[in-house]
Amino acid sequence: MSTYFRLDHLATAALAFATLGLGASPALAQGSDDVTVMLRSGERVSGRLEDLESGTLFVRVSQNDQRKLPVGQVALIDYVGGAQGLPDTETGPARGADHVLVMRNSQLIQGRLVDIEGGVGSNRPDDRRVYVFRTSAGEERRVAAEQIGRVYLGQYPGGSTPAAGAAAGAATTGLTMPASASGVRVAANQPWTSTGIRVTEGQTVIFSVQGEVQLSTAGDDRASAAGAANNRRAADRAPLPSALAGALIGRIGNGAPFGIGNQVVVPMPATGELFLGVNDDEVGDNSGGFVVDLKPQAVPRRRR
Repeated sequence: MSTYFRLDHLATAALAFATLGLGASPALAQGSDDVTVMLRSGERVSGRLEDLESGTLFVRVSQNDQRKLPVGQVALIDYVGGAQGLPDTETGPARGADHVLVMRNSQLIQGRLVDIEGGVGSNRPDDRRVYVFRTSAGEERRVAAEQIGRVYLGQYPGGSTPAAGAAAGAATTGLTMPASASGVRVAANQPWTSTGIRVTEGQTVIFSVQGEVQLSTAGDDRASAAGAANNRRAADRAPLPSALAGALIGRIGNGAPFGIGNQVVVPMPATGELFLGVNDDEVGDNSGGFVVDLKPQAVPRRRR
């Protein structure tokens, strides 16, 4: 179970945080949007953060070079360290499913990055960049960028530590996700993975899925996005017990799970943040996972 750290002094002046031990530069202390974004592939992109919109992070590398980075490919947004020399005290928690917000006073907050508001050219009166972060209890935190050192977006490269009690033989039959594929990496040993994409009810999303999951130590207990190769149905405690075990499934916010499988075009059943997972009642002994490329389509206009 994740531990959530409360922020009791978010109103403290940004200058006080800039003097604390993460080595912020004068430009950052003045509220600069200069960041280094590390992708899950290991690539680093340095520039000025411009926006987070519809699951895409926009970073201005130069006047004529704006990078559009799908959030599912982003491992880390770093304001202070160039995404290098990262301490184990941060990367350890960041290997789980939760996002990890690292304050400039080294405090950690675990939860989910919902949005990045403000910045130059925004509608905010003071152009102040604010990160909207939500805990698992549903509490919303609004944190000024000047107070933030780094933001890890979950499942930090390196993988999660196998769950306690996992079968000893799992390592011999374990699978890994396709290393070169791009998209949201849905680890089979995590209940749910955020796509970082907000969808609208009725909006269609185009899916392209690679990968395979191992559901137990039994050699034939494997599944593609469509579900178990041996046609095994999921147990009663699985998110979708009537569907094939191991199939790719979705959820909007904390809503009811729905099947995705190997469908190419899927209409969204509700409005909110899209999460993906594997249809299994016990994910701790799973290995492998899916790499999911998502393309949300334009929201249809309602007729008056």
